[in-house]
Amino acid sequence: MPTIRAERTISRQLCCIVPDARCAGGYSEWIKYIGKKLDGRYEIRELIGVGGMANVYKAYDVVEARTVAVKILREEYMNNDEFMRRFRNESRAISLLDHPNIVKVYDVIFSNRIQSIVMEYIDGITLKEYIDQEKVLRWKEAVHFTVQILRALQHAHDKGIVHRDIKPHNIMLLSDGTIKITDFGIARFSRSTTKTITDKAIGSVHYISPEQASGASPMPAATSIRWA
Repeated sequence: MPTIRAERTISRQLCCIVPDARCAGGYSEWIKYIGKKLDGRYEIRELIGVGGMANVYKAYDVVEARTVAVKILREEYMNNDEFMRRFRNESRAISLLDHPNIVKVYDVIFSNRIQSIVMEYIDGITLKEYIDQEKVLRWKEAVHFTVQILRALQHAHDKGIVHRDIKPHNIMLLSDGTIKITDFGIARFSRSTTKTITDKAIGSVHYISPEQASGASPMPAATSIRWA
């Protein structure tokens, strides 16, 4: 197993970190949760991720006595049916999966006031950050990472779930070399005829597969590995 030389160990739980979250806007929105307790058990302690759709907090579950990550949909999207559907889709997809290389979902809180997903807390960096840090991956590392990613995707495909946004940014790397796939927000249930969000092509432009770009339906499982 390769030794991971991570320069930073702050969690990038399912969304992009910025040096100062206030620069990303919504300062008054995200700070109001700090120090609060959600659902009577999740003590919000600090902001660890700021994304376009949701913010992620490090929290403590007083019932299970463990650190968790809580992803909260931003208020501006609370009345947006498409974003609400995407957010709930993520919790539904991950809840069906149980694999050591896929982030776990512990709980969901869906109400008129808040939409949140309580997840496994990951203390690591993204694969994208590690690649940028190392510049060139050793072949043993590349094989080690790839095998874990493929095993996780196989598990998801066996459950009828196609991730559709596999990229280094959505893959977390722990200090022991363990890989965790995250961000199932645009996942497609391959055995369902229902579109995930819209009929438009969806995915990250630099990693989108030809099938996604063309809006193919049903979405083949192989679309998850086109990014490689």
